[in-house]
Amino acid sequence: MTSARYTAPARILHWLIAALLIVQIALGLGADGAPRARSEVLGHLHAQLGVVPLALILVRIGWRIAAPPPPLPASLGAWQRRGAAGVHRALYALLFAMPVSGLVVWMWIGGPLVLMGLVPLPLPRLAGEDEFWLSVAGYAHEWGAWALMGLAAGHIAAALWHQLVRRDRLISERML
Repeated sequence: MTSARYTAPARILHWLIAALLIVQIALGLGADGAPRARSEVLGHLHAQLGVVPLALILVRIGWRIAAPPPPLPASLGAWQRRGAAGVHRALYALLFAMPVSGLVVWMWIGGPLVLMGLVPLPLPRLAGEDEFWLSVAGYAHEWGAWALMGLAAGHIAAALWHQLVRRDRLISERML
């Protein structure tokens, strides 16, 4: 019989990425609403940390391929299975696209990027007269952030619904 529980690496990566997502959202929103000097500090920290979730989501995708998630219980309807699968695919896509679009923006307007003040990342400089791709990446990053927040909120709401309303222990048995 296969386990209904995610593997330990999958659970650890899930919770690390979730924590980093909260930090990144706070830094991004904080940078948007702060005075210029603080905005630059928060924005630079947001850019430096943005590389970490990118690396982790790549590892998570690789792990998901190597160790597929446990099957959902038969008690869930087809619409719930399709919904869960769709939300997970969208979350993975956005968790990949957000740091990539942020890196494109950084390569266009930012200076050198030093990860955690220690590791310089050799990024090409993209600045030029045509700022079309800067705009595309900027809008993708901004609207992607809102979409990611909405999907994450829905994901959390579904988890809480299972745990607190249905009391089917689906979440506590699989992810904790």
